[in-house]
Amino acid sequence: MAEGALFDVANGIIGKSGNLALQEIVLIWSLKDEIAKLGETVSTIKAVLLDAEAKQHNSEVSEAIKLWLKRLKDAMCDADDLLDEISTEALRREVMTRDKKAKEVRIFFSKSNQLAYGLRMGHKVKEMRERFDAIAADRNKFRLEECSGERQVRYKTREQTYSHVHAEAVIGREDDKKAIIRSLLDANYAKENVSVLPIVGIGGLGKTAVAKLVFNDEEIKNYFELKLWVCVSDNFDVKIIVEKIIECIKNKKPKDLEMNTLVNDLQKEINGKRYLLVLDDMWNEDLEKWLRLKDILMGGARGSGILLTTRIKIVAEIAQTMQPHLLKGLDETQSWSLFKKMAFVEGEEPKSASFENIGKEILKKCGGVPLAIRTIGGLLSLQKSEREWLSFKNNELLNISGKDDDILPTLKLSYNHLPSHLKQCFAFCSIFPKDYEIEKASLIYMWMAQGFIKLYNEKKCPQDIGDEYFMDLLQRLFFQEVEEDELGNISKFKIHDLMHDLAIQVTGSDYTSINSKENVIDEKTRHVSFGDTLYSSSEIPISLYRARRIKTFLLPCQPKYDTIKSNDSTFSEIIASFKFIRLLDLHKIGIKTIPSSIKKLKHLRYLDLSMNEDIEMFLNSIVKLYSLQTLKLSKCENLKELPKDIYKLINLRFLEIDGCSGLTHMPNGLGQLTNLQTLSRFVISKGSIDSMPKSSGGLKELAKLNELRDNLSIENLKHGKDAVLEYKDANLKEKHRLDRLDLNWVCEATDETGAGYDDMLLIEALQPHINLKALSLEQYGGVIFPHWLVSLTNLVQFKLHSCNKCQYLPPLDQFPSLKIIVLDELDCLEHISDSESDNSDSLFYPSLEKLQIWECPNLKGWWRGRRDSLPSFPRLSNLEIRNSPQLTSFPLFPYLESLSLEKCSLKQSLERMMINNKTSSGNLPSIASSSSSPSTIVAPLSKLSYMWIQETEEALPEECLPNLISLRTLHLDKCPLPQGMRYLTALQHLNVWNSEVVDISNDWDEMEWQGLTTLLTLHFNELPKLVSLPMGLQYVSSLQNLSIWNCDNLIAIPEGICKLISLQSLQICDCPNLESLPEEIGALPSLQTLEFWYCPKLESLPEGIGALTSLQTLQIGGCPILLKRCKKQIGEDWHKISHIPNLKGDLSRQEEQPDEEEPNEEAKEPALVQLSNSLPESKLAKGNITRRIESDNHAVGISSLYRNIPVKMILIFLKLFSLWIVEVKEKELKATSVEPLLDGRHGLCIHGWEIETRKLSILTSFNLQLEGCLILKHVDSGTKIHFNAFDALTGWKQEALCLIEVPASAKWKFRRQ
Repeated sequence: MAEGALFDVANGIIGKSGNLALQEIVLIWSLKDEIAKLGETVSTIKAVLLDAEAKQHNSEVSEAIKLWLKRLKDAMCDADDLLDEISTEALRREVMTRDKKAKEVRIFFSKSNQLAYGLRMGHKVKEMRERFDAIAADRNKFRLEECSGERQVRYKTREQTYSHVHAEAVIGREDDKKAIIRSLLDANYAKENVSVLPIVGIGGLGKTAVAKLVFNDEEIKNYFELKLWVCVSDNFDVKIIVEKIIECIKNKKPKDLEMNTLVNDLQKEINGKRYLLVLDDMWNEDLEKWLRLKDILMGGARGSGILLTTRIKIVAEIAQTMQPHLLKGLDETQSWSLFKKMAFVEGEEPKSASFENIGKEILKKCGGVPLAIRTIGGLLSLQKSEREWLSFKNNELLNISGKDDDILPTLKLSYNHLPSHLKQCFAFCSIFPKDYEIEKASLIYMWMAQGFIKLYNEKKCPQDIGDEYFMDLLQRLFFQEVEEDELGNISKFKIHDLMHDLAIQVTGSDYTSINSKENVIDEKTRHVSFGDTLYSSSEIPISLYRARRIKTFLLPCQPKYDTIKSNDSTFSEIIASFKFIRLLDLHKIGIKTIPSSIKKLKHLRYLDLSMNEDIEMFLNSIVKLYSLQTLKLSKCENLKELPKDIYKLINLRFLEIDGCSGLTHMPNGLGQLTNLQTLSRFVISKGSIDSMPKSSGGLKELAKLNELRDNLSIENLKHGKDAVLEYKDANLKEKHRLDRLDLNWVCEATDETGAGYDDMLLIEALQPHINLKALSLEQYGGVIFPHWLVSLTNLVQFKLHSCNKCQYLPPLDQFPSLKIIVLDELDCLEHISDSESDNSDSLFYPSLEKLQIWECPNLKGWWRGRRDSLPSFPRLSNLEIRNSPQLTSFPLFPYLESLSLEKCSLKQSLERMMINNKTSSGNLPSIASSSSSPSTIVAPLSKLSYMWIQETEEALPEECLPNLISLRTLHLDKCPLPQGMRYLTALQHLNVWNSEVVDISNDWDEMEWQGLTTLLTLHFNELPKLVSLPMGLQYVSSLQNLSIWNCDNLIAIPEGICKLISLQSLQICDCPNLESLPEEIGALPSLQTLEFWYCPKLESLPEGIGALTSLQTLQIGGCPILLKRCKKQIGEDWHKISHIPNLKGDLSRQEEQPDEEEPNEEAKEPALVQLSNSLPESKLAKGNITRRIESDNHAVGISSLYRNIPVKMILIFLKLFSLWIVEVKEKELKATSVEPLLDGRHGLCIHGWEIETRKLSILTSFNLQLEGCLILKHVDSGTKIHFNAFDALTGWKQEALCLIEVPASAKWKFRRQ
């Protein structure tokens, strides 16, 4: 129990006693008097609790009071469990009363059973009351004063929203930032490739904040090829740190790999690249451990840097290669500026000089530490008078003790001022690891499970009050770094390390984090979490089973991707050992079956079984968890149905079933759960209404669930007028708390006459409440949209998918809050707006930030008819249009930051923006500047930083290019080259792909290349006219990475390449006619990585290779003649490469192969092909499996006869996807990845049809960051699948068509990530 929280616990016991005294079952058991007396005794003790807790630290009898409080705490915890047990029995009686025919009910209500149970509980209550009587009697020894209640202080609502509190308003650190950046950039001239710069300072000074300022600085972004952030914290385990770095690069946690494999993987990613790695919060003082890690990281390019933050100087001395940056406290002026910001609403600063002087005296105790200043300033913002500030200075501030550099006592002042209910809630957060990203909703569910949330208003539900608690703690700065979802709701947050230390301090031994099975757990411990992955019950310390009063079992560190073997035994052991448990988290531990003994956990309120993919069904015993509030089953993919008697879970409030793709229907009786607030999906049984099984609940189950909130997806809606009455029964209009509604119709033919009209009738019956913020319709078969849509004036997001008959859209310009519009696969849509003029009384789509239009083949324009003037989107920052070839008329988009176009042209809009810009800025609306409140006019497209252009017939208008002053990434795929490239002075990444007509050697003159002064990466792919590199390339002295793929007619690399003094990586792949390299290649002073793949005519390496002193890695594959000349010790070119530390590809395998004059045909095949040939037959699908990957003009067929396929064809496939083998089992297609792609390169890895990022650079060499936004779309027509993998932020996309000869009845599994 948290320090100072007894008052709140006492309130809880008094409240439960009062409620139970009125219960019928208590009267039957003759417990009313005993329970009432128990409540009275606790009330007597509560009256002196506040004084006792205050005197335990500073009175003559403090030790005796501490012992008394400890006795009281133990008694209160036991009493809470006892009263909870009685409450559960009352719930059980309530449920059983509904089913009087059941044998179990007759036994329960039998006279003998009631008498025996009543006697037993009566003895327990009496013993508990006598225990409290003894404790109450002892209170008189301490002369404690009575206090009626806590001082209730709440934050005054400020004019600004909460964002001003959690945003990083870093004051006084600009000079520190500049100095650190200067040191990192000067590191290019250091002796070692990788320099280490520590930032040293006491806790709370803002070391992490300063590191973030540096990490996100534009100059740093441009200088470093890779930027990585790892929080190290207390446990300096080299393997864990390596895993974290790899996870940071690949956006995926590595599987349970050996250390050697991890090191090899990491070095493949960082060697030869200029990277910045931040190691935040280092505590390691062991030199050997540091040297082990440092040795792994030394392969980076010259100029790489490691920035570490630490509180300990010896940590810095061990690691540093540069003088540490010592972070000091803020000076008096900076401190006062920050203090005023926290303590006063702007414009309400104190006018009195004496008031200000008191504030400055208090400020001295903060020692210039920003965290302390923020915390104390926030605390004093509650106390508005000079008298209150003076009292704080003269009393509480004087009680602070500790070392000069110990800030915890100062922070604890803020904790002491929390009301007791918030103390419990904050202290509970100690159970999470440091730097952990906590889900806000889950935390509130956990608080509810522990009984921390008290209902002070009958009109409010526990979740609303929990939200108030959260906001209170956020405003008091106990929480920070909040993250919002697309609708602006807080979804995640973090706790500062020092605040985490404070939480641990105030919880004592009640809360424990287990990091090893050797941990010794105190018998009084009540809340445990595991600081690492729990794989089996064998990793649970034996001593934990002796802590019989465990209430929380939490697994915050389970992996997202690793598969964990069956752990049913773990579940059973926990059930047997912890009968008082209230919060049980067993997500992702490999459970297959739920033991029937789970019904014994009568106190359980929170159960997380999510991501246990092998669970198929529940035994009905789970419905005996009558107190259960939260049931998490997300991503239990094989779960087929929910418990049939789920209606018995009368306290269930939160049911999470998103990602349960195997669910076929909702159970009958679900609608009786009227407390339900979260129901992420409602799956309607497929087939006609008459054919639905009796156990299946229709949409009428939603009728009374009017407390539903957040997100609801209704799936398998049917086409046809028969369903109208059922849809009305859903009563969506009364669900005023829903934020998001997804309506998904079943995929079936709707071509018959009148089907579209029926769908229009149906959707009218699904009218939601006007508070709805997000609406998505998928497979809707209507021609027009429902009348109620225009009433949704609060819409923030609107999505349409595969509404193939849709001809008209609603008047979207009438939704003033709309930020996101997605239109996908609308075959019949010709115009977005059917009106002649859009809403002219206000700005054109005033809030729209993101617009995506995909696969709308007949879309001609935004408006019907021609317009003389085109309005501008005032806030649109992300525009993506794909496969809409007829689109011409379109509004202007001057403020874009990201633009992706495929098979469409917006030339008219682009040219119009340039004309408007030249003649007048009057046609462009102003937008709010990020740095100031007044509106600002900016040049059209001057904010654009990312552009992807694919399959367009016309080049970008030249007059646009001078405006693209912020463009950093440009991808040109199957389209003409624009003129005016010299104006792209900020361009860093350029891709030119897949064009029969582009002649890059002649299309751009030298002037164009000379303007690309910031270009870092350049990638040429599938350019048949590329015979030699353009001469102008020699002027791009900033270039660091050059990749050339699939250029069949490339014969030679020109001598001018030697002038690329910054070039660090050169990769040439599948250029079959490349014959030689220039001797001058030895003049590349920065070259660190050199790769040649499948260049069969490349016969030798130039002597200049030996002069490349910076070269760290050479990879050769598929170059048989060259490989023979480079054979170790005996090859003619061996002396040229023997100095290179890392020889990869075929060079690394030559020692393992027996000497042969010529490799045989099988050896010439890629490693993956050989691997697939050696797979046992059981791994292949029954029948002939054929996959066909179509990309551009190439196609590859892969079957069991791989060796008949030309090597080049296999390679094209490998460049796009990793090879996977399919298995048809139980009519279900599964996929297993085989990796890697090619030695040194990665691609995509398919896991159960979920596409995951394998590294930052996918299919290109310019570090395109996908950031986990890949989505998988599919169209399934029996045996043919077409899917698109794309990234919504960057526009990266790859298409594939898979033909798989399996039974047409096979069940396909898809997951959207």
